[in-house]
Amino acid sequence: MVQRILAGAFALLLSGAVLGQAPQSSPAISYTRDIQPIFTEKCVACHACNDAACQLKLESPEGAVRGASKVPVYQGERSQAVPTTRLFYDAHSESEWRKKGFYSVLDNQGSQAALMARMLELGHKTPLTPNAKVPDGIVLGLNRNNMCPLPHEFDAYAGAHPKEGMPLAVTGLTDQEYDTMRRWLAAGAPVEYQPIQPSAAEARQIAEWEELLNRPGSTEALVGRWLYEHLFLAHIYFTGGEQGHFFQWVRSRTPSGQPADIIATRRPNDPPGTDFYYRLIPVQGVIVHKTHITYPMGPQKLKRVKQLFYAGDWHASALPGYGPRHRANPFETFEAIPAVARYQFMLD
Repeated sequence: MVQRILAGAFALLLSGAVLGQAPQSSPAISYTRDIQPIFTEKCVACHACNDAACQLKLESPEGAVRGASKVPVYQGERSQAVPTTRLFYDAHSESEWRKKGFYSVLDNQGSQAALMARMLELGHKTPLTPNAKVPDGIVLGLNRNNMCPLPHEFDAYAGAHPKEGMPLAVTGLTDQEYDTMRRWLAAGAPVEYQPIQPSAAEARQIAEWEELLNRPGSTEALVGRWLYEHLFLAHIYFTGGEQGHFFQWVRSRTPSGQPADIIATRRPNDPPGTDFYYRLIPVQGVIVHKTHITYPMGPQKLKRVKQLFYAGDWHASALPGYGPRHRANPFETFEAIPAVARYQFMLD
């Protein structure tokens, strides 16, 4: 009986080979199709924005590859500022982030699985009871001290916090999601980068707005600075634009038509240190509500801005600098712009 089963199985394999049909295997896992949706549903609530736990940001492949850091972004008792670590701004490659102290959560460490794989395994082996109160031993909230173990520190972490695998303090991944993550990490956690690009309609409007904010002349430069310093936090979307496409104003060393070279100052009114241009660049990664301040732009808005700031008979004889005095007192810095224009823009 056993011999007949083995012979039959061999015959099936042989017939498949004769017909040119290899035995089917699991399809390759795609970061965009398979992994990012899991991060989006189960992880980005904590691992996004500036307060991402351990600075591990999972809204995009760039964040996952960057990894984690033990340095907290917000620390009220800190007496000196630390270097900024804004994704897409302060470094642009994995090697640059490693120089800034970030460590990988995706790389296999010798004979050990990647840190993310071990965190997910811990969470999957010791799930919390569904629809029950989170155990008192698990500290949550704004005052939680994030524990950010390095790969060689994981065993000690797991021993001290056996119910604090990932995702933390929630139902966790389904068996299918966990298997997908496990296979992806075991394969070396490959990612594909698919940055958002403006559509043709968006590109035309971007060119019009960049032309307006970068016009030569002291009057035009002062208006450009005022608009930029009021809109730099906004997620811009355009009339006739693509659903889900948003853009941000930045200062760039390069003019329109060239890839943006961001001047990554801590504040929008810090000295730029060089000549610059105001540019609109796409917002990359998953959109999260806590940073999503939307602002519409289109032909009517462009016409309105021109009417408010350029229709009157006024002129800026000189441009203010970027020293402490002008950064601290915008009423003095932008005094030359008619108050009615500034006020009406804010009312609009």
